[in-house]
Amino acid sequence: MEVKDILTKELVVFDLEATTKEAAIREMATILDSKAILADKEVYIQAVLDRETHATTGIGNNIAIPHGKSDSVKHSAIAFARTKNLIEWESLDDEPVNMIFLLAISDSDKTDAHLKILAEIATKLMDDDIVAGLKETRDKEEVIRILNEGVVEV
Repeated sequence: MEVKDILTKELVVFDLEATTKEAAIREMATILDSKAILADKEVYIQAVLDRETHATTGIGNNIAIPHGKSDSVKHSAIAFARTKNLIEWESLDDEPVNMIFLLAISDSDKTDAHLKILAEIATKLMDDDIVAGLKETRDKEEVIRILNEGVVEV
């Protein structure tokens, strides 16, 4: 399983209204729930919030990758959002967040799939061109293309 297999344009959001970490997770979980990805939205949200208490998922460069293990995920997916406002996330670089990748990984994919997806996203986000492309685009399909193929110089 790779990012390209579980991120669709229906799960990409620009201008997320949230102003707090919990609100962002809740809004994004609602999007996952609306696409029948979650069996129990509240159980999933609690799993993600519980994970946040152990260590931050704010990786720096205004990016967070919240996730949690829960049997309430019917099939694996990633929601991507850019927020209207910067959100305090206790990030590794002490900077606020405005790009969020919310991972929902099903039990059937949990063996090491969530680690593989986290590693794939983190590796891609080390590329400054990919981060810049994600920060600048207003096209949902472009978000997916950038994450799958990188940034193509014109």
